[in-house]
Amino acid sequence: MQFVMKKINTLILIVLQFIKGNETLKKKIEYVRGLYRYPRKMMGSEFPKRYFNEDTDVLVFAAHPDDDVLGLSTTLYRHSLNGRRIKVIFVTNGSGRDGESWTIGVSESKKKSKIRYREAVEALSLINISKENIFCFGYPDGGTQRYLKNMAKDIKMLIEKLNPGRIYVHCIEGGHVDHDMTSFVVKTICNKIGYTNLFEWTEYNPIQSLGAQNVTFLPTQSTVLKEIKIEISEEERILKRKMLACHQSQDVEQFFLQGEAIRQANTSQSEIELFEHCQLPKNKLQPILKDFNKSMKRLQKKSFKTKKYCLSD
Repeated sequence: MQFVMKKINTLILIVLQFIKGNETLKKKIEYVRGLYRYPRKMMGSEFPKRYFNEDTDVLVFAAHPDDDVLGLSTTLYRHSLNGRRIKVIFVTNGSGRDGESWTIGVSESKKKSKIRYREAVEALSLINISKENIFCFGYPDGGTQRYLKNMAKDIKMLIEKLNPGRIYVHCIEGGHVDHDMTSFVVKTICNKIGYTNLFEWTEYNPIQSLGAQNVTFLPTQSTVLKEIKIEISEEERILKRKMLACHQSQDVEQFFLQGEAIRQANTSQSEIELFEHCQLPKNKLQPILKDFNKSMKRLQKKSFKTKKYCLSD
């Protein structure tokens, strides 16, 4: 009996290892288990009613609830003080566990998703961004690489419907696969449809720890872009800490000293940046991008009359 159980356990480990290396199979498992069935059933999806009623001044794409605060809270606070209409989009529901969202129970995933969204709403309310301006696509935390084509549809739709004056997104820096994939898709879509007023922020990466006060972008082979360091006042630092404290499930208040830096994004070099910095091995990344790029060939460019603001706005 002990021998049989050992064989079964070995077989289970082999199967799990096979699944871990197969993104297509993981996506099928997520579908069968009722976790992620695009577009009608995405765990933790939140789309407030009547969100197309007015143009948007500032549109933020953050991979997880709390990334917006860690990397951009002071910038968003200043936009809010200047009366800008801000919308924040969370690409994933934040319910992951060690990047293996396909293994999480449905009830646990649903519970975590609700907690993460509620915490985000509470945090953003401190800078006068209301719930009706906070969306969540509901993609799996740690699994965005399986949904690039779906993400592209959602992101393109929102940009064209909301007509934002400015967009913010993560930079590609190898800190988290969801950060990099979110950045890659947003940059690709902006490049394809002719949207130019895109800015990116740095957060953490292999040589810059989460909570670093003096943040800077990683050097990249593709281009040299001027970065803008955000000088955070004592009042703004206190506010950042209060916002991070709202994300109680993530224990991120300790990172309130996290600095902020932004720069205008180069949308034509995103694939180069992804191969340069992304944590995914190149042999895994190549087929994912090959499939994604095929779907992007059908996109048509669109002319945007973007509203120009000073960075202080």
